[in-house]
Amino acid sequence: MKLSINFEFNSDFNHLSSRERRQFANFLLVEGLLEIKIDGIAYFYEEGCPLLELYLQLERWLRKPFSKRGDFLYHTLELDGEEPYLAILHFQDFARLRVIWPETELYNVFHATYLHKKLEELRDRLGPVIEQHYHLKLRHFR
Repeated sequence: MKLSINFEFNSDFNHLSSRERRQFANFLLVEGLLEIKIDGIAYFYEEGCPLLELYLQLERWLRKPFSKRGDFLYHTLELDGEEPYLAILHFQDFARLRVIWPETELYNVFHATYLHKKLEELRDRLGPVIEQHYHLKLRHFR
């Protein structure tokens, strides 16, 4: 099984001053498309995903050693519900990827190391692109 995670920004900060760009309250304005495919089939497709918020929570979780990470439950400030926007749920050497609004029901159990590697790749691609596209320094948000 192959997992691919892609993103594309659909917002910008052109209307904000440089001071406003650094204000924590504006981090939800960093949003865009998040697309997750399993074996080439769309599993999740959301055009208004808060990408900076996702990046920050993902970065915090991935900083922990693999053996101490546990489940990843991404809740966004944009939604009030109990259900996570995106979750990685572990059992034995495997992990299930769950999203709040799946496009279709697909088998979504992967080896945990593979799923973690894909999320590390997402973090490593997303961080620098956020900084470049929005003219932000992510260290201001950590």
